[in-house]
Amino acid sequence: MPHALMNKALIDAAVLLPSVGATTKEGVLEEMLGGMADAGVIATSAVKPVLVQLLEREAQGSTGLGNGVAIPHVRETDGISDTVIALGIAGDGVAFDAIDGRAVRIVFLILGPAGVDPDEHLQVLRWVSRLARNLDFRRFVLTAGSAQELVELLREMTEAA
Repeated sequence: MPHALMNKALIDAAVLLPSVGATTKEGVLEEMLGGMADAGVIATSAVKPVLVQLLEREAQGSTGLGNGVAIPHVRETDGISDTVIALGIAGDGVAFDAIDGRAVRIVFLILGPAGVDPDEHLQVLRWVSRLARNLDFRRFVLTAGSAQELVELLREMTEAA
């Protein structure tokens, strides 16, 4: 799938959580997975196994990039048919073992289905990483008050890239 079309499809299916209440890394991941299950993008039965996958991935090395952003991700996820993303905002920040030691407030969760092309997964990671490195994007995400504002911001920032 061409890059721009892939990003549009990801944004259209994205689960946007403007107010994540959990206060731990595991809690944030669990809350975001629950939101994805509630939205129907992953099977409810997949929440616990995917949480285990994510925590195993975090044990290999934190996905906290710095600047208040983390991008937890796994491939070979059961319970989904396409790559899906969620964007969550943890208002007070969460200890995520980020490389700069700062609390994480912006969490992009990326799940790739079983059999996903590793290059497709890397493309999604690169796209999200570019967004995460953009100071304006980070500032606007933190001031967004609704899921609708978040989706509009994702669309605007992706079109501008």
